Amino acid sequence: MVDELDRVGQYDLGPISLNNFGEKYFFNLNRNSFDKVSAEALFDSKYGKDLFGEDTLNVIIGTDSGLLPQYLQRKSLPKGARYIFIEPEGVLQALKQNQLLDGLDEKILCIGLEQWPEAIKSFKISDYLYINAVRSYNAICAQDDHIGEYAELSWHITEVLSQLHWQISVELGSEAFIARQIVNLADNGRPAKLLEKAFIDKTVLLLAGGPSLDEVLPWLGLHRDEVVVFAVSRISRQLLQANIEPDFVFSVDPTELSFDISKEMLEFSNKPIFVYSYHTVPTLVNQWHGLGLYLGPRLPWPSPLNVANIGSAGPTVTNTALSVAHHFGFKRIVLAGVDLCFTREGFTHASGSDEQLAGPRFNLTSLQVETNAGFMAPTSCDFAQAILSLSFQAKQLSDMGCRIINISGSAAKVDHIEYLPISEIEFGDGNVNVAEIVAERVNESAEYDKYHKKILDELGRAQFQIKGIARLAENARRINDEMYSADGIIENYKDKKRLDQIEKKFKREHRHYSKLVKSFGIRSFIKLTKPFNDEEWSAEEAKQLGNVFYDAYQEGASKLMRLLDESVERVQARQQEYAAVPNFDLVTAQYRKDRSFGRVRVWKASAAKVPGHVQTEFTEFEKRFVEIVHDKNTRHFAKAKSHGSLSSLRQRAGLLFKHKKVEELNDLLASLDKHQDQQAVEPYRQLIAGYSAELQHKPAQALDAYRHIVDGGEALVEQALIRIADIGIDNDDIHTANLALQCLSQLNPFYLPLYAEMQRLHGDVLVAIDAYNNYIGQFPQDTLVQIKLANLYTEQGIYDAAGMMLDYILAQKPGLEVAVAMKTALASAGF
Repeated sequence: MVDELDRVGQYDLGPISLNNFGEKYFFNLNRNSFDKVSAEALFDSKYGKDLFGEDTLNVIIGTDSGLLPQYLQRKSLPKGARYIFIEPEGVLQALKQNQLLDGLDEKILCIGLEQWPEAIKSFKISDYLYINAVRSYNAICAQDDHIGEYAELSWHITEVLSQLHWQISVELGSEAFIARQIVNLADNGRPAKLLEKAFIDKTVLLLAGGPSLDEVLPWLGLHRDEVVVFAVSRISRQLLQANIEPDFVFSVDPTELSFDISKEMLEFSNKPIFVYSYHTVPTLVNQWHGLGLYLGPRLPWPSPLNVANIGSAGPTVTNTALSVAHHFGFKRIVLAGVDLCFTREGFTHASGSDEQLAGPRFNLTSLQVETNAGFMAPTSCDFAQAILSLSFQAKQLSDMGCRIINISGSAAKVDHIEYLPISEIEFGDGNVNVAEIVAERVNESAEYDKYHKKILDELGRAQFQIKGIARLAENARRINDEMYSADGIIENYKDKKRLDQIEKKFKREHRHYSKLVKSFGIRSFIKLTKPFNDEEWSAEEAKQLGNVFYDAYQEGASKLMRLLDESVERVQARQQEYAAVPNFDLVTAQYRKDRSFGRVRVWKASAAKVPGHVQTEFTEFEKRFVEIVHDKNTRHFAKAKSHGSLSSLRQRAGLLFKHKKVEELNDLLASLDKHQDQQAVEPYRQLIAGYSAELQHKPAQALDAYRHIVDGGEALVEQALIRIADIGIDNDDIHTANLALQCLSQLNPFYLPLYAEMQRLHGDVLVAIDAYNNYIGQFPQDTLVQIKLANLYTEQGIYDAAGMMLDYILAQKPGLEVAVAMKTALASAGF
């Protein structure tokens, strides 16, 4: 009898609900979000002005039953703004069928994931990315995710957008990269080219931060003298804990987060050599106390100081280290910790990393890759792209005679990279004396005073050029303002000719520097192409076009000039470090400004007599430096912890259960043993155990796990009761199913019809009628349930009530075929 009942845990949006403000929404999508406050008031409070920026592309997961796009439409859309709403396909179709997305402006798209490529192309996402104007949000329904459909969609879009942002930044030669390059000028004394082919035909072990790093460190501790070691900077903490120092340490990232994850490298001795990109975060570069070699061009404009050098190959630091290994002459490159996938438990990095300390990552999509050992492992969109990039690079290096080997079976399988356990690799180079080889090529006592003088001369030339560009832009702006009449018509064509002459000067006299200025005003220049506005320029807008153009030049020149001025001050401070009688105040002021407190270690080793008050300041700086390096509560750690939120854990468990992934559920269960808050994860442990038992056809074991959750009475009670009810239904266990449905109907009115149907099936008709009426009182527009109640009245011979219910239905939906037929049948029977 119970098998006639619908399953409780099935995907269902619930009825269309109507709140006191006349707003319609799917109840199980939004539950009680709009009960006490209107959608408009809630959206005003939640988003404020965030959704109303001009020239912005907003990507929003979920539509809140169509209420959010309708809200935007009523508010009137900002100039140049576009909106892409993404819904699960089933939700999207239900919204369309119920006309909840009707009448939307063409600047608002509501799509499923399959339409994403077409949507971002038609809305010109690249143009918005160029001006850093893509914003992403989760609607309320996506945050709550009562239907278990939004989490993976949200995780996927977040990864895709992050990847697109990175690609555009690289394409633009981003302002941030050039800014870092100018900041690092004071310290970019030695190019990495100095070690070109210095290690011909030797073997190098390249260490990255993946989980398999843990496998090689014990071996490396025993065989350290037998191999040259490259290490990415982010694993410095783990190397220090293992009492291992690399020969070379690498960094390429310009962001402050890179400092957070790499700062422990500053605790190495001065023996390792720091190889870094010209745009690496300056706080690593200017506090490094050993030999440093920069990659790429020294200056962002043509100059004799841009000596031949090894390029800063990307996109990742691993790609860069591989490229450098080839240029240094290594013919065999052995990879460890280059996994590009996660462990089965959801760990993304090796022991001791922020990611590992934060606990397992739960917001994983269903994307998987094959490993060297032949099993499948979860990965991310950016890792998947990195696999393709690494494969392409490995092929190039292999064609040039390099042999690349990965020692980890749990690493992603990459074309053109061999898999070989480290025990089977012969490191036959003997004891390679790296320091001796480097000393033959690199003069560590370089004449920095001459270098700094040359850099100051270059900066002076650049300042002269940028000032000239700024003057021209200011003059052009004034001419353009005066050139038009009130109607937007050019009155004096001599002014137009003067502007043309200024434009020629930009291109001829200031050609290279003008291009550089544009890099700093790029976002304003891109707006000039008017990619976001389909309307024709008005006369006033045509007049303003020239102003925007010259303002963009002035903006870029102003930003660049500030950087150049600051760079001059920084180089002058470096000169004082080598002066016979240093200006200590100037130097320490620069250290404070750059937050390069650790630089005092470099200076103390060579500085002459230091006054007492400066010694006190040095002591303070060293203390600040130690505090910063040892501080574990960084922004990066906070970000890592966010990937392991308990809401993501619930959503991931539900996804794995839905897709019947028993092995992955057991891996997820095992990962909880390493979670920081064991008490908080206990109900999640029981839920996952129950899911796994169900999929293994062990209903008694599953029920036991779910009942532990219900007895706890806090988190996940609804999820546990759903599973208990379904197990009861599947096993024809009336008592279990009935009790679970009764509890569910008290928690959430969405379950009242199922509870009513259960009572009807085993004869408690009055309870069933009460449950139906209770539900209809809360959802008066759910015609299907009203029909079910009319049927029940008819079956029980309560014809007056059946007739009243049918009249109520027909008043709402005149001519509804099933209601008319039932009404006719009652009339034919004389009721």
